[in-house]
Amino acid sequence: MKIVLFLNKDLEANIAYNLLKSELLNHSVRIYYSDTVGNPKNKPSDLIKLEYFEKGFVFNELSEFINENKIENSFEFFDNNFKTFPIKKCSNVNSLEFINEMKYLNPDLFISIRFGKIFKDEIIQVPKNGLINLHSAILPDYRGIMGTLHAIKEENDKIGCTLHTIPNSGIDTGEIIEIAGRNVNREKSLFWNIVQLYPLGTELIIKNLKIIDSNDSLNTQKQNLKEGNYFSVPTKSDFEQIESLGMDIISVKDYQEILTDFIVKNLSEIEKRHLTTCIINCFGK
Repeated sequence: MKIVLFLNKDLEANIAYNLLKSELLNHSVRIYYSDTVGNPKNKPSDLIKLEYFEKGFVFNELSEFINENKIENSFEFFDNNFKTFPIKKCSNVNSLEFINEMKYLNPDLFISIRFGKIFKDEIIQVPKNGLINLHSAILPDYRGIMGTLHAIKEENDKIGCTLHTIPNSGIDTGEIIEIAGRNVNREKSLFWNIVQLYPLGTELIIKNLKIIDSNDSLNTQKQNLKEGNYFSVPTKSDFEQIESLGMDIISVKDYQEILTDFIVKNLSEIEKRHLTTCIINCFGK
């Protein structure tokens, strides 16, 4: 199939891409990325810190650490060395120019993972098999931004991710294809819990990609939009409520675990110590 993958240029989407890569190699793929999500103004300090470790550290300090230490690494970063598929920043997914570009490409499917722009009706109609999105929370309970934060804040024992259709410009209101869940690990940070949803979500994407590719119909279920809530950019109070439950927003130990589980998997003990020092130094910024 001809697939257009819409991503945000951050750690979670980069992990998701690498988990999907072996399946994507069976298709013709183009990637378009955003680099912001939500209103960039008046963000609380905890969110700014999270975004730094989702973006700045990954594509700067971590990349430099890998290069300087000559670490063999199969993880493919969204940077200037990215070669597997065409990749390009998308500033306006709903512009006439971009719509015409997509019509010329004649794609079979759009897939969105953490993409920071809202798709409107005209662009949604372009792919033959529509647009599917991986949402990192359970629908319809937690629509919008960082739904998993709110699920944990409300002391749910389960969190999850939802693969759903995007049939119109409504935000997280499409039909549910499938939900994958896991238990909240209260010994770990909020960020760690969120990242662990993406291996589950990419499994859903691969499973349903194969269904679409075999020309079978997806089994979807309409949401009851009278249920659940929509959440905008988290506030200082939201993060304080997470911390009041005894959970870190992000920690050095959890962050290093994420990097060594998904990106730099075979570090020596010396390299691990060097990476720890690098992370600690950046935590103090």
